[in-house]
Amino acid sequence: MKKTQKRLIALLMVLSMAVLTAACTTPVAQPPAVDPTAVPAEPTKAPTPTPVPERYEAFDFGGRTIKVGVWWDFFYTSKHTAITDDPGMTNSETATMKLENVRRIEKKYNCKIDYVNLGWDPIIASINTSIAAGNPECDIYLTDLQFGIPAAINGLAQDLKAIAPKNSDMFNEKIIFQPMEALGGTYFVKEQGLPQDGIFLGYNGTMVNELGLEDPQALFNKGQWTWDKFAEYCKAGTRDTDNDGTTDIYGFGGVFPYLINGLVMNNGGGIAVSKTEGLSSKPVVEAFEFINRLYNVDNSARPWNADDWNDNLLAWSDGKVMFYTGVAWVNSQEITAAANEGGAIPFDFHVIPYPQGPSGDGTIYTPVAGNWYIVPSGVKEPTKVLQIFEEYMNWHGGKTDLRDDSSWFESCFLTEADVEMAFKCGQNMKVDLWDSMKPTFDMGSIWWPVVVEKTSTVSQAIEAAKPTLQDALNTFFK
Repeated sequence: MKKTQKRLIALLMVLSMAVLTAACTTPVAQPPAVDPTAVPAEPTKAPTPTPVPERYEAFDFGGRTIKVGVWWDFFYTSKHTAITDDPGMTNSETATMKLENVRRIEKKYNCKIDYVNLGWDPIIASINTSIAAGNPECDIYLTDLQFGIPAAINGLAQDLKAIAPKNSDMFNEKIIFQPMEALGGTYFVKEQGLPQDGIFLGYNGTMVNELGLEDPQALFNKGQWTWDKFAEYCKAGTRDTDNDGTTDIYGFGGVFPYLINGLVMNNGGGIAVSKTEGLSSKPVVEAFEFINRLYNVDNSARPWNADDWNDNLLAWSDGKVMFYTGVAWVNSQEITAAANEGGAIPFDFHVIPYPQGPSGDGTIYTPVAGNWYIVPSGVKEPTKVLQIFEEYMNWHGGKTDLRDDSSWFESCFLTEADVEMAFKCGQNMKVDLWDSMKPTFDMGSIWWPVVVEKTSTVSQAIEAAKPTLQDALNTFFK
């Protein structure tokens, strides 16, 4: 060690003398001084990258094209050669990753990926005819649940648990795919992402503070956010602020599809979740009785405006209600509208899950949203198809920061706690098809006589609506 140090010191002294000499004389090109006894430094080596193990081994799919039936254009597929093929491309980094992933899959499996834009009506016809005939036109279909649910219930879609590779992401990490259990199986899956589709109750935090009430988020965190507590707060928030004998601020106001789903689902119930109507079930009856309590007993819910849907939906942003039915896009819309007028919403607004009812199990549910893939019955080698499709969807390589862009969602709320609450509201999705039963069944057959016209009790309205809903379910599942 000492001998090496002496050699280095000697080399440094020689170099220092060369620098001093150059600073005091006219520069003359000189060969660099070299210490013949110095130990040459080892060349720097680039670190060897650690290979990322692939989930699946390659196989030869014989040049087969995996066709995915859709009703709008998708990017990127084997047909595309440049990221500019997508006219709506905004992020060149992720677009490049998606296109390069297509090339990788083509090489690894000797196959092609093609999204076939069938259109809305033709994709429904394709599912109902080609699959039923035993020769599906596509290997995978993207479905709206209006036609995806009937396909599954009638045996036109395969249970993914029976055909997925053993180590499939959808039944393990769930970084790539989000499966949905419904109808006694797992027939549906969609690309994993942030849970941004949840429904929630919004509330005017400024009003809550003015009334001296405990913050609802604090109540939720303590497990005390129940129907009774919600009703108590709604009564407190219903006021005649100018003492003219007319209520001008109500404790609650919003649109009834979100309210019904929020109360029914978080009370452990379902209205149209199987072939048998659920209107007469205990959790559903309890939910409608609670709605009756808000509108007709406590009179703490803002009367329904039958002539103006948006007046019900947006009463909160005008400061007319303390609690409201909320979704992220409505918040975003009102924040943007206020900004366009040169200001901001003039009060604090926050987010809370729908309260738990007496039959709830503590789980927060939200209605299923978005579109879902199915693998039709009759597809050849469905396990291999799913394996390739999973790798196709994994263009991000498990990097969820690339997969998920939360900037828009975060802009819909005022605080980090609100964002976390809103995400929590969207984590557990539940299928309830009652809003897809039109025109055979319309929830107005209960809402109008109970809430608007106030001519029927809850039990009377439910008894009258039950056979209509059952007929609608019979038609839907036919």
